[in-house]
Amino acid sequence: MANTAPVMMEAVLAGRSNGYLANRGMILLNLNLAISLISSYATGYDGSMMNGLQTLDTWNEFFHTPSASTLALLNAIQNVGQLVALPFCALACDKFGRRATLLFGALIMLVGTILQGSAQNNGMFIAARGLLGFGLAFNITAAPLLILELAFPTQRAPLVSLYNALWSLGAIAAAWITYGTFRLTTDNGWRIPSYLQGLSSAVQLLSCFFIVESPRWLVDRGQEEKAKEIIIKYHTNGNREDYMVLIELEEIKEALRLEKEALASTSYLSFFQTKGNRRRFFIILAVGFFSQWSGNGLISYYLTLVLDSIGYKTEASQNLINGLLTIWGLVTTVFFSLLVNKFGRRTMFLTSTIGMLVTFIIWTALEATYEKATDLTGSGSPTVGRAVLAMIVLYNTFFAVGWGPLQVTYVVEILPYQLRARGLVLYNFFVALALIFNQYANPIAMTNIKWKYYIVYDVWLFIELVVVYFLFVETRGASLEETAAILDGVAVQEQLIEGVARATEHESKVPLPVNEKVDRGSNVEMRTAKC
Repeated sequence: MANTAPVMMEAVLAGRSNGYLANRGMILLNLNLAISLISSYATGYDGSMMNGLQTLDTWNEFFHTPSASTLALLNAIQNVGQLVALPFCALACDKFGRRATLLFGALIMLVGTILQGSAQNNGMFIAARGLLGFGLAFNITAAPLLILELAFPTQRAPLVSLYNALWSLGAIAAAWITYGTFRLTTDNGWRIPSYLQGLSSAVQLLSCFFIVESPRWLVDRGQEEKAKEIIIKYHTNGNREDYMVLIELEEIKEALRLEKEALASTSYLSFFQTKGNRRRFFIILAVGFFSQWSGNGLISYYLTLVLDSIGYKTEASQNLINGLLTIWGLVTTVFFSLLVNKFGRRTMFLTSTIGMLVTFIIWTALEATYEKATDLTGSGSPTVGRAVLAMIVLYNTFFAVGWGPLQVTYVVEILPYQLRARGLVLYNFFVALALIFNQYANPIAMTNIKWKYYIVYDVWLFIELVVVYFLFVETRGASLEETAAILDGVAVQEQLIEGVARATEHESKVPLPVNEKVDRGSNVEMRTAKC
């Protein structure tokens, strides 16, 4: 005889239409989330814009052809601004909400881009970029949290992955804008791209009345009814009787209760108080640094130096290559973002890292061949130069398999609510530190030791592969709360399931799908589904 039992999210979602355009509520939800998704535009825009500006004669003339160290400062100051802001980002997200923090960051960024575009000297340009980075820290901390906590359960991972993938959208915009303006002989050739970096911030500020707050933040602040209304409107298309409303609310409440029981107070020290949290910390550390120290910084910020080293030295050819690479990056990263629910996170990270290691080793060998020929004869082989370009494209493809779409997704997935904002701040902090090092070390090392510097990344990529293999865990699942509990062990996962079961035991039950039945000899019973 079949019995029904309280079910978890996977069973509730079974059989329902979960497409992005499934119903009016889903369409409105994803239009709303699109406003947060474009936060990644500004980050991608910055790296590509600075790549493009370095190729512009008007920019170089205005800033007196910056030396390697000055160029490093012009790039790195944006990340210094982020570092200054990061200590306040988690506090703002938890105290004032994800929505308010997102908009505050957008406002500061808009002011920064206006000052950047109207800069009259090096000092003003540097100060503007520092201010831009300050606002960016708030914006990119709040945006993925809002997407993760508001999205429909089955769409969370693809949407957060898409958020990171849209870095390439900003990169494309900057690359082709600078390609279009390099023909201008006035300062507008570099001022126009600088102003347009504020486009995403302007869109978010103009859309401020449409942005919805995170249901999880509302529950944590005692506003359960508001959270319930958001879930009803967007997740169940206005159906107040849908069992999913109860399950989702109870999972949020139970997860928050368990977190508060485990940690009497929450601070950054909480990352060192339990085995699960310590592993979370080291995963965040690894993702933050590996996402920037995998050799991708050479392409993101110093593609001009790379292209110079293989014979592509004209302004037009460098801008064209930069533009084409950013388009390829967007296509590949979006493609793999839509596959994150089909393959394991760990599998995608491992595939990505192995592919990057192999292509970078080949890239290093080809770069050495070209530069040695140049030193001997005054020019390298065009065929070898084209082969280096091919390796750059292939490297970008493998980066897009895992590190492109998954870095933010993976970080926020492994974190429980009480540590989510702080964990994302730590991730952004590690990214900023890695970028500052990259932006200072890369141009100087590439200028002084040339192809030998690439060997450093060959060794580092091998270290990354070892760390990913032994440290990273699989997190693929339907429920945010259940996914976050994976690192805390079986006992915590069972507590979460039992807590939700107790809270829903007096409500109407729904049977599990056929494939969730468990055969016990001659009896078939229904069980609680686990993600």
